[in-house]
Amino acid sequence: MWGATRRMLPLLLALAMFSAIVVACSGSPSGGNGQKGEATAPNGQQTGDSGNGKPLYTVKYLGPGTGNPNITRSDQTEIGKYIKDKFNIVFEYIGYPGNWDEKLNLMLSAHDYPEILWIQSNTTLDKYIKAGAVIELDPFLPDAPNFTKRYEKMIPLWRLATDSGKLYNWQKDQSDLNKNIRGNDIGVRIDALAKQGYPMLVSEDDWVNFLKQAVKDFPTAPNGQKTIGMVSPWGESWGVAGIAGAMHEKGGTYTGLAGNEGVIFNSVEMKYEDYFLNRYVQESYHFFNRLHREGLLDPEIFTDKVAQMKEKVLSGRAISTWYQIPSYADNVKIKESGHPEMQFITMPIRSNTQVKENNKRLIMELETGTFLNLVMTKNAKDPKRLFELVDWASSEEGQTLLQAGFEGKHYTVKDGKRVPTEYYFQDVQNPNSMTGFGMFTFLGNDLRLGSNGQPYSFTNDIEYKDKLIQTPETMEAIQKLGWKTSVDYWRETSIGAPSGIITTVRIDPTSELGQLHQKMTEFRVRNTSKLVLAKTEEEFYKIQKELIEDYKKLNPERVINEYNRLYAELEKKLKR
Repeated sequence: MWGATRRMLPLLLALAMFSAIVVACSGSPSGGNGQKGEATAPNGQQTGDSGNGKPLYTVKYLGPGTGNPNITRSDQTEIGKYIKDKFNIVFEYIGYPGNWDEKLNLMLSAHDYPEILWIQSNTTLDKYIKAGAVIELDPFLPDAPNFTKRYEKMIPLWRLATDSGKLYNWQKDQSDLNKNIRGNDIGVRIDALAKQGYPMLVSEDDWVNFLKQAVKDFPTAPNGQKTIGMVSPWGESWGVAGIAGAMHEKGGTYTGLAGNEGVIFNSVEMKYEDYFLNRYVQESYHFFNRLHREGLLDPEIFTDKVAQMKEKVLSGRAISTWYQIPSYADNVKIKESGHPEMQFITMPIRSNTQVKENNKRLIMELETGTFLNLVMTKNAKDPKRLFELVDWASSEEGQTLLQAGFEGKHYTVKDGKRVPTEYYFQDVQNPNSMTGFGMFTFLGNDLRLGSNGQPYSFTNDIEYKDKLIQTPETMEAIQKLGWKTSVDYWRETSIGAPSGIITTVRIDPTSELGQLHQKMTEFRVRNTSKLVLAKTEEEFYKIQKELIEDYKKLNPERVINEYNRLYAELEKKLKR
């Protein structure tokens, strides 16, 4: 499976679908691994215990992506059966393959939205709150001790979504440096690395020179088609907006904390700045223009979606990928096709300027995120029961079960730490598995360290990570680079950048400044192709100068100033 990796709307979807490992589902109760007896949940309850006597509550969950055709109901999974036994709640999964933000706006206009909703931008969340479409959560908090304890630091930040200070949303995928340590940089074929002696690639120049030689070394794919130096799914709604300018994330000043609209946050000076005018964003466009002029950039990059990019990776046409990294499951498919040498690993990229500056890279640590919002809508038939389930998911028991599985089957406990069983490794790497990992993240999905100092998911534990996401061939390539683990480079060169209130600042989208902010974003997205597809270096800088002049006519500094004013205001409000 593929996905968008980390930032922006589906960027988080990405992490779940593309740059990690397949975590869609899991095996039969016996697992086929010779283990006997019933598995137990973290609290020791048998998975077959009877329900709680309440009537069956079926909830439709509509979410971005195409969904999993093998799983349409949560009680088809082992975790889902446990939730049904405990709460008698079942989710019906419905995937939505189109533009999710547009779908959210259409549902709001029609007052036709599901009971639980993932909202991937502050602007859209603001619309739903002001329209009275979401339920206030404060009445549920006195009976939600797990929720209030786990999110003690976050709840005051979430309250900043409204002037009233009421709580309307929770968020998922809180993360720390340990989880996010490896950047979403460049995926590269290991045969191309081997051919050139496993060079250490970091700078723009490194990559341009490497790819120029790689397409000479491997001019055609096994299907006879011409190879492509670099591919990326910029045809997705978040493509140009979210990852075309993402070089700014590779240095020591900025991350993606402010989202993918008109502003970017300077984590050194602690202020908002203009996204389009940022020098590293412009260096990102220049890098892709260099690739284009060298004939290394996929000519279909602006129209390709994930599916088209995936085909180019699996068929052996792509030498490298930008930001979207082929997963363990994709490498297995490549290997099974008879070409184990064409598997992918992740390597770093920095602009030439960032290499010279040699600052520690900032990695997002998400206490809050612009693309992580979850709400219960006014269409919820029984919000009290739903929030009871959310509260359970916030407990140690809930997070351990949802992310690590069942004790005795997926892990054992030794000296207070969970140790994965061999069955666990088989299970999470099985595309036909029916456990249900990754199917309940909308209830809450804390990716930070748990109370025992260990991540809930073994995929985030450096001790087990490579065994889960690397094949023998990719691990060999990593070691040929001189690394012991797949994240060595980033562990040595990165530091964390906590999100704090950065992700909570928003301008009313219906206001005059809110509409200007939208125009700033649209200008950047609309004109990216002009820069990337410039025919010469001179033409690039000519277009760049003209675009900057036109952009400044919008008076974008008004929006930047308002963001900084609101930021200072929220800081004061939080300290009261």
